[in-house]
Amino acid sequence: MDTEIFSDAKNMEVSRRCFLKKTALLTTGAIVTQAELFGSTEAEKALKLRAVHQAKDYYAEFFENNCYKISGLFTINKAFMDTRAREMTRIDIDLINLLYEINLRVGLEKKFNIISGYRSPQTNAWLRHQLGGRNVAKNSYHIKGMAVDINVDGVPLHKLKEIALSLKRGGVGYYPKKGFIHVDVGPVRYWRR
Repeated sequence: MDTEIFSDAKNMEVSRRCFLKKTALLTTGAIVTQAELFGSTEAEKALKLRAVHQAKDYYAEFFENNCYKISGLFTINKAFMDTRAREMTRIDIDLINLLYEINLRVGLEKKFNIISGYRSPQTNAWLRHQLGGRNVAKNSYHIKGMAVDINVDGVPLHKLKEIALSLKRGGVGYYPKKGFIHVDVGPVRYWRR
């Protein structure tokens, strides 16, 4: 990815959809309040992330005034980076929102430890080979930016699993021996390894 494009985009705080929505309101002649045009009372959303393989902490404010913040989404993309391939991808908004919903239940002050976020197809194939095809799906949701393996310091793994299962927003894998859970925004399903 072109880092110059992203460094410029980091400073732009309003998503394209949000900009178009607000522009459409103005051009239709609709009567809108200043709060409707420039923001609302909806809460800001942020995530604290620890990219384990990067040994780096990230704080991503990704939603504010009814709009996704490009700088926050970019920060999340960096935190989920495939360090083996040194590649990033756009992390699915549904996954980001799922993490936020889990965060609401464990405490917003808590930080997610990212064990595995985005995986390039090459990294995914390498992992499959290393593990003999076990525990790594050929068409993993990690490749699509739709999955993450996580744990949270101070939160028992079984509690984190129960929270993710209760949301019924995708797949939940429980890996107690490895010390993480897998969450994705694919079909609702559950497994334990």
